[in-house]
Amino acid sequence: MIDVSTFKAALPAGTYAVGDVVPLVLNDGPSVVRSGRGAAYLKRISSFMITDASGSVTSWRVFVKNSDWIDPAASIAIPMANPTAMDMRSGAIQRGHDCPLTQNSSWEVWAECVSGATTTGANGITAEIEIDYPSVSSIIDPTTLPGIPCSITHDVAALPVGGQGDIMTADWEVFNVDFFKAGYEYALEKVELVADGANVCGYIALSNAAGMGGLTRIIPISSARANIRPPVDYASKLVKGPMDIKYKLFNTAGSSTTTSVKLILDFVKRRI
Repeated sequence: MIDVSTFKAALPAGTYAVGDVVPLVLNDGPSVVRSGRGAAYLKRISSFMITDASGSVTSWRVFVKNSDWIDPAASIAIPMANPTAMDMRSGAIQRGHDCPLTQNSSWEVWAECVSGATTTGANGITAEIEIDYPSVSSIIDPTTLPGIPCSITHDVAALPVGGQGDIMTADWEVFNVDFFKAGYEYALEKVELVADGANVCGYIALSNAAGMGGLTRIIPISSARANIRPPVDYASKLVKGPMDIKYKLFNTAGSSTTTSVKLILDFVKRRI
């Protein structure tokens, strides 16, 4: 089962020069590799910008270093709403190569400016670290799992959405649901999101479901309909019972607002 830690840094309007360094602080998830879960393996590192709106653009590379490592891993932070930002071949994504991680080892995350400018609008940088804990049972590749395709929708009429510079203050909007049918198990394979009135990006998360072992699955997402979606590997086997769906979204070209969002969760369903 994948557990995710996300880190964040604000880029308020101002002047940024090549070589400037900004530390990223913990946003969500554990600050260290969990203990008491057995083996832990690094699966993926992602680095994104909240917006590429005019007047907000600078370029950064994001470094991630575990306390056991000598050298960091680095990726280019790409705007989340870019059509190919979440493709495994983009500069924003780096594979973890199943690197074994020590329990309670910590993370240091920072960004270095590689192309500066004087900006008139705020922006934000994120980094996501995905760790697999094999002791929590999961489906390695749900896209190849034999079963019944099943899409479950979750619509919110007026969801609060942060502004493009609100990464440090935005909080989760949480909805408790119970929409699985008894007698089946569900493995998530893809997430789709559309929004009315604003182009948004950010995160959705699934947590507190039976079968997740107390871990939280945080998934970066953009409402741009034609965009590549991030792969959902190592999906939990979810069953009938309550679960939280959480949203933390940002307006990619403006201030905070409310908007209607429509979420589609694509599952593979199998009889138990």
